[in-house]
Amino acid sequence: MGAWSESVFGNDDAADFSLEFDGANTTAKVTPIIENALDAVLESTPDLEAPEAAIGLAAAALVVAWTEPRLLGNDFAYAPEPWPRTSEPLPEHLKVKAAAVLNRMKVAAGNELAQLWAESGQTSEFIAEIDRWRSALS
Repeated sequence: MGAWSESVFGNDDAADFSLEFDGANTTAKVTPIIENALDAVLESTPDLEAPEAAIGLAAAALVVAWTEPRLLGNDFAYAPEPWPRTSEPLPEHLKVKAAAVLNRMKVAAGNELAQLWAESGQTSEFIAEIDRWRSALS
């Protein structure tokens, strides 16, 4: 799975996703990168592959971290730096999409990433990490 922790950035796909933000220093440049990753999760039916799920989960966390950067904690090593990129707010609809992505990540059916965490016996740790981000959106 290429994961070294249950953290949203604790896997190869999410860490690589962070590189897409190189040179994206305005809300106008950041928004489509995040939105495309969220949409890839929300539009995947019936099955969501693990790489798209990991990237979508990272994108959802970045939406939350835009206003709560302290939540990145130790993830700063793999998340785009600096975050947020500007003091401009992200469009509000990204919060709705991020919440939907975080909710979907908790469901194993049709979600390869959740299934891989279940197979590893660490579902509770994975869900706790998702809940940490989801609760910051409430």
